[in-house]
Amino acid sequence: MALWKYESRWRFIETFTQASSSSTSNWIRLYFDSAVKVDSGEATAKEVLRDHHGHWIIGFNRILGQGSIFNAELWGILDGLTILHNKCWDKVSIQIDSVEVIQAIQVAFSRTSNSALIRRIQQLLSKMDQWEMPHIPREENTKVDRIVKLAFNKNDGM
Repeated sequence: MALWKYESRWRFIETFTQASSSSTSNWIRLYFDSAVKVDSGEATAKEVLRDHHGHWIIGFNRILGQGSIFNAELWGILDGLTILHNKCWDKVSIQIDSVEVIQAIQVAFSRTSNSALIRRIQQLLSKMDQWEMPHIPREENTKVDRIVKLAFNKNDGM
């Protein structure tokens, strides 16, 4: 298990580099799951990046402190896009089950958002060659939930 920047509350579970960051023809899929503890209100975002063959690239979680599911989902997208941008991957499919988040990001492309998170997501998406954010209905999102939960079922504490 590799730890990185734990002070900022990131925890990387494993890192594999099976996908080539020099390839611009491959899509990367961002899977994530967000949760807020009912008793404490503590939010977390858990992300998994996989290449176009389904191979694991990286998985991590971020404990966000007090927050909402909406903001946790935005942080999940922002963290994943930041990694993709830093690795020079420029095609992403963001697998998401929140219509509210999709609409907030789409509206941000037509006018300036009041949310710094959404503006930063917009900036990173504008640097991508191609991106998509298909809505995955919650009842069909069990595969994504399983992928993320399998990656984080050890020593999670959430």
